[in-house]
Amino acid sequence: MTFLQALIDATSAGAVYALAALGIGLVFGVMRLANFANGELITGAGYALILLWPVSWPLAIVASIVVAVALALFMDAAVFRWIRSQPPATLLIASFGVSILLQRVYDGVFGTNVLSAAVAPALASSVTIGGLRVNLISVVSIVLGAVLLVGMHVFLTRTRMGLQVRAASEDFRAARVLGIRAGSVIALTFALSGILAAAIAFVLTAQSGSVGPTFGVQVTLFALIGSAIGGLGRLGGSVFGGFIVGFAVSMFTTWLPDWINDFRIAFVYLLVAVVLVIAPNGLFAGRHSKERT
Repeated sequence: MTFLQALIDATSAGAVYALAALGIGLVFGVMRLANFANGELITGAGYALILLWPVSWPLAIVASIVVAVALALFMDAAVFRWIRSQPPATLLIASFGVSILLQRVYDGVFGTNVLSAAVAPALASSVTIGGLRVNLISVVSIVLGAVLLVGMHVFLTRTRMGLQVRAASEDFRAARVLGIRAGSVIALTFALSGILAAAIAFVLTAQSGSVGPTFGVQVTLFALIGSAIGGLGRLGGSVFGGFIVGFAVSMFTTWLPDWINDFRIAFVYLLVAVVLVIAPNGLFAGRHSKERT
């Protein structure tokens, strides 16, 4: 594999993790909730894609978005809205509980074995760019990630609701004092995290063609790590941190020798430890931590 091919694959992986980190960063910015159950939004959307793609691909895409958004709103309404005033550690533990509960639900409904189907099989082919053969799914991942990140940036900086989400993310208490409706902002951030989860599910199911009960756990774990590196609560920092983690995982997978490749995840955690020792609150975090009431 050439360096350029590896660079494109790493950028593709980084784009996917950046989207996941953005979804987590949005919710954390408003709720102070590092939502580990974000992985189950990805899994739910993945099941919708796998089950409905053979029937109709437009229906599958729409259904995956609807499922992820509905699950996100349900999590907030059923669990998190009742404990919003609790410390971040309590919210994190609650999200672990929601995650495990939904995994067991997926076990019961779809079984413990993975379900398989060809999602967007045309993306499995390659294209030639400047004499270099590139996997089409890598190109689509980069383009999709860029479009969603730019679209999210425009929404957050150019629309009234987006500015409210951004203000709440920066200082929730001040935003409430200024009259921003907390319930609407929180519901919107959960819905946005669901849309991002559906996009991630599309890329991952197109790559693997299969979904199991823990399908979204790994990408969510690394996205949480990326958010911590960039600075939880800083949307730009979360995106940057997620991209760096995805990029590093892909590069380690490609370039580490076979005899040590199984330890590539350990190298990622080592990188995280070094960064957090240097910047305990993340690379883009402010000096003072924020509290929400």
